[in-house]
Amino acid sequence: NGPPPNPPKKHHYIPAFYLSRWATGEDGRLCQCSKPYDRVVVNRRHPEAIGFVERLYELEGLNEELAQQVESKFFSPVDSAAADALALMEAEGNRANWDSRRRSAWSLFLHGMLVRAPEDITEFKAGWRRLMLSDDTGEWQARYDEIRKPDDPTTYQEYMLAIPEANHNRSAMRALIGMIDNANIGLNMNQMIWTVIDTPKDEYPLLTSDRPVIRTNGMMIKNGHIAIPIGPYRMFLAAKDEAAMRYLRQIQPRQLVRENNRQVCDYAVKYVYGVDDRQIEFVRKHFGTKKQPRLMASISAKYEDMAAELMPRKGR
Repeated sequence: NGPPPNPPKKHHYIPAFYLSRWATGEDGRLCQCSKPYDRVVVNRRHPEAIGFVERLYELEGLNEELAQQVESKFFSPVDSAAADALALMEAEGNRANWDSRRRSAWSLFLHGMLVRAPEDITEFKAGWRRLMLSDDTGEWQARYDEIRKPDDPTTYQEYMLAIPEANHNRSAMRALIGMIDNANIGLNMNQMIWTVIDTPKDEYPLLTSDRPVIRTNGMMIKNGHIAIPIGPYRMFLAAKDEAAMRYLRQIQPRQLVRENNRQVCDYAVKYVYGVDDRQIEFVRKHFGTKKQPRLMASISAKYEDMAAELMPRKGR
């Protein structure tokens, strides 16, 4: 037996199993479009070599193995289970017999894709720190006064400001896992009506990007839905109810392709992906022209109860 493998430091926010569906050429690579200096640059890249940031989900301040456990023990299993669910869709399409394990795995993956991008992580850590320092009602100061020792800081805010940033960031990452793996959200997504749509092979292929999930502003509103391209000629859609699904099915396949490609390009932050560069002019026109509303921007306040984790304890 050799030494245990090194903890993964490449943390994929766009998993390789997902991007590999666009790597259809003999070189095993896909077309990556980026826009580093106000012009679109095209490269052929392997799915494993893109869609990641080193140490993105790291638990700062811990030893190497523990520091990478958000990736190794949460996101990696989530992605593996989602890959199994995607394989089922590819093999069976709308005839697929979804068991609860694979259905929940796909729901968890989709929800995670809405909040795990680098910009989301930065936003959540900053929001979490603001939340830890806020005490508009005086509730935290009152609780702190009950357990404060003579040599502790006088105020709750002084105490929180004295906590190292790495501790705040670790707490934020643990809260993020709890937020993604939320039973109520998972149940809502599981109960939506799901379908897989194959697009015409004589049409342009579907594009994807670092913002691959398309959704209404709330999945439970009228015609509420969520969609994601799952290959160059296949889309996954989930609708709130039969009426919403009828609305989606009325969209002509060619219009669906164009709408998907426009949205994933419009909302792209750093990367657009495709099988090749035949749509490069379309990508140039739409790349990053809009800012996608992100769940993370309004989510931190819901987790105020988790602030107790950083409070001092009696008898410590």
